[in-house]
Amino acid sequence: MAGGGQDPGTRPDGPVVWLHAPPPAERPAAAELIRMLNSERPDLAVLVTGEDGLPDWTGGLLRPGALHLAVAPRDSQRAAAEFVADWRPDIAVFYPQTLPMAALAQAHARGAALFLIARDLPENWRGRWRLGGGVTRRMLRRFDRIYAQSRACADQLRALGAPSVQLIPCGPLSEGSAVLRCSETEREVLARMMGARPAWLAACIRPEEEAVVVAAHSRAIRQAHRLLLLLVPDDPARGPALAGRLRGEGWEVSLRSEDEEPETETQIYVADTEGELGLWLRLAPLTFIGGTLAGAPGPDPYHAAALGSAIVHGPATDAHATHYRWLSGARAARLVRDEQSLADAVADLLSPDRAAEMARAAWEVSTEGSAATERVMRRMIEALALAEAG
Repeated sequence: MAGGGQDPGTRPDGPVVWLHAPPPAERPAAAELIRMLNSERPDLAVLVTGEDGLPDWTGGLLRPGALHLAVAPRDSQRAAAEFVADWRPDIAVFYPQTLPMAALAQAHARGAALFLIARDLPENWRGRWRLGGGVTRRMLRRFDRIYAQSRACADQLRALGAPSVQLIPCGPLSEGSAVLRCSETEREVLARMMGARPAWLAACIRPEEEAVVVAAHSRAIRQAHRLLLLLVPDDPARGPALAGRLRGEGWEVSLRSEDEEPETETQIYVADTEGELGLWLRLAPLTFIGGTLAGAPGPDPYHAAALGSAIVHGPATDAHATHYRWLSGARAARLVRDEQSLADAVADLLSPDRAAEMARAAWEVSTEGSAATERVMRRMIEALALAEAG
């Protein structure tokens, strides 16, 4: 069935952008591209197809009637021709991993502007297609623009025959705003209470990581006696028991869920309330990402990067592997493996200059995709304008 209450195959009035089956890793960026297109052109309808069924990642993207969902046609000339004739897309957006050759040919024949967005190329492209082969070159030349998100990907596409005039190295696309919200009033109050005290944040910490984090704090506090640890457990319900255990170990602890405040003597502030991670990220110049020492999923490091916090993490980064890879490449995050390396990282990054340098690099990585997505969106809007003028 289609989104917005319309039947499958019912083309709405006005321009239509068809976005076909972005791979899972590309879906956040695809969602952001859809939002930006519709913000620029509210009259635009977006058709999203899935290879094996209706797309299940599009909930809440656009207002009712603007987003349409459909099962992709079989990759045969007849099925693709019927589908494209029904929807008559003005623009079609494809990805290398899910490229439907018949639908691509049919959309091109009907005059749609075609876009290819490539983070990387699947192995079967290189194994099945002879480098620079005539069929490959003809296929690639059907695209209005081919956006390569890395230099290596651009080089591979060029070797396959992508024309230089159509091939645009663009860098990673934006995956949407990573800035978590918070109460500005609360932030101002807590900032005044903390004053000039150095602080660091342990975000969404798993039970098996608590001892390492607290031991690292114990080491770091020897160098910075007024150091405050903002400790956010992965489950807020664990807050009271965690605070009680830490008090039993001799720590001065305040508990957020009991409306306690980070007093001058507070050494650890257990922040055990839902939905306030954005607040703590704004208050701490340094963040350790929980889950990364426990081998469990943790928060996206881009949340910290977007709010100007330096980032420290353990080796378990699979949940947000691409973001960690980009941050590491920019020297915007530091890997730690135990309490000693965590304590060393905290002590080193308590230096305002060091923390600011790393935080600035992290912010640049987390926001650079916005410009790339803007370029892609602008070219699509230009293609629509040309189609409407013709």
